[in-house]
Amino acid sequence: MMRFLIAICFVLAGCASTPAATFTQSLLAAESAADVAVTTTTTLIQSGQITSAQASKILTVTDGINAALTLANNTYTMGNVASAQTQIATAASVLVALQSCLATAQAKQPIDTCLSPIVSK
Repeated sequence: MMRFLIAICFVLAGCASTPAATFTQSLLAAESAADVAVTTTTTLIQSGQITSAQASKILTVTDGINAALTLANNTYTMGNVASAQTQIATAASVLVALQSCLATAQAKQPIDTCLSPIVSK
């Protein structure tokens, strides 16, 4: 699972910055990364590596990311490609930060400090 999470992180970073990637590819990569974050959160809470309060914070972030991705898709559909790509890049940066926190939790380290700046975005 961790290798997949890291792979998605690199894919996301590439999609967000590579002009050759289509908007749809970037959107799908971000959606996949958000899904992986939710799955990883479920695994971490079931294994006792994070608390329910921490899981709730993570899910709040992923809900926000999914809302931002929906907005980006709607913006793209309306023809504002540049704005949609900016929205995807912003969501991707939050996902990368979130994935870092999840990796910290998987390493059995406290994640509250890591989550604080993400939850406030």
